[in-house]
Amino acid sequence: MYVCICHGISEKRLTQAVQDGAHSFEQLQARTGVATCCGACESCARQVLDETLDSQARAPQAA
Repeated sequence: MYVCICHGISEKRLTQAVQDGAHSFEQLQARTGVATCCGACESCARQVLDETLDSQARAPQAA
């Protein structure tokens, strides 16, 4: 699903950016450009960030 139409950014791309180390909304914006044009996607992008971070926190840590 596309989250940011202005820049053509998908939910998958946002999730990957979080998995690659974007742990704040500002970092997510810097890595992907999400919500830097019209801003209509900000709430959805923040939700993807929060859900991905939550999922990472619940995942068992590799030893």
